[in-house]
Amino acid sequence: MAVIEKWLQRPQVVIYDENISPQLSVFVARELSKIGFFPISISFGNTQCESTNCVNSMTLEPLEIRIELMEDKIRLRIGNSVAVFDSEDDFRSHFVKNFIEMTNLEGHIIPTVGETGNNVPETVVYEPKTSRIFTVVPVGLPLLVVPDYVNFIPAVVTVDGSFYKNGVLYTSEKNNIQVDSLPILYNGYSILTGNYILNLRTGKKEFISSPPIFSWDKFLIYADGSITDTTLAWKLKVSNAPLDFLLIDNTLFLLDVTEGVYVVNLKSRKVSFLGNFNGALFLTLDRNLGKVILKTLNGDYVLTENNATKVDSGFEYVFSNKEVYPYFTGVENSRSGYFYRGVFLGDSIFYMFVSRDTLNIVTEVGTWQVTLKKRD
Repeated sequence: MAVIEKWLQRPQVVIYDENISPQLSVFVARELSKIGFFPISISFGNTQCESTNCVNSMTLEPLEIRIELMEDKIRLRIGNSVAVFDSEDDFRSHFVKNFIEMTNLEGHIIPTVGETGNNVPETVVYEPKTSRIFTVVPVGLPLLVVPDYVNFIPAVVTVDGSFYKNGVLYTSEKNNIQVDSLPILYNGYSILTGNYILNLRTGKKEFISSPPIFSWDKFLIYADGSITDTTLAWKLKVSNAPLDFLLIDNTLFLLDVTEGVYVVNLKSRKVSFLGNFNGALFLTLDRNLGKVILKTLNGDYVLTENNATKVDSGFEYVFSNKEVYPYFTGVENSRSGYFYRGVFLGDSIFYMFVSRDTLNIVTEVGTWQVTLKKRD
């Protein structure tokens, strides 16, 4: 593949790490890519590179660096040189500068190979369970390996299951439609994007004031707290800007930014319960009880269609600012991008939706699909 040849033209850096988070490993690889290297991440202490391309086309021996987490400090070792950082923030702020100084590269490789990330080659995505290989947009990583609990599609997947790539929407009806804005839904007679609804019969665009932020099967949630279904024939204003939500058996549980909690019967399109809860954090499903739980700083509440009952949580929960709403998705946002269970998804999430018990996460890389457990 041509993209592999592009990477092989770069000097290689083999990265050994120990007890380092996937987010920090991705940060290191992407920073090295920006300054012109081909980063290869392998396990700390492994004396043999598992890649078949351990020596680059320039016949130079690859550099080796070791990164180790030691209690609350991070140690970087390159040859006989060692640098110790007091925190992850310290490491992120000074890694590139220390790397250049410790390898005596200043004024040599950096200017000739690339001073910015603009010329970073595309990324290869490999899916072992299907043996498929895709070339996607450059994200500063030579290779992304798709784990067996995730499916990857190298295109934008819409709520209805159509594919969008290079400005063309490929529908299940085998229609190819040019669309100049990222499509979210095609329903046969209109296309919903984040900016407008395109009427396919008249060709007219109806611009919308609030973009859709999530879809759960046939229902869509907008940024202003409105909901609709995939026909786009009606819209119901439910809340202020949504923060978290769950949909269980045609009942929508929604927490908004003002700590208001709304329970909506989607069959009748009516709000059946409304309450305000100080310190509200997120919604979750207790699988043992089969109940929706509202987590707050002041305790837990069991939510039903008509009321909320306070219960003993049994523990104090600290909500991480890395967790992305809706909470049930398990997606985290770090300074290295968005991750799902340690898998790098991309730098930007365009939107997410649930369809047929599958969570779809659409990023600039493509669409990542995760099968949800029953009643997620």
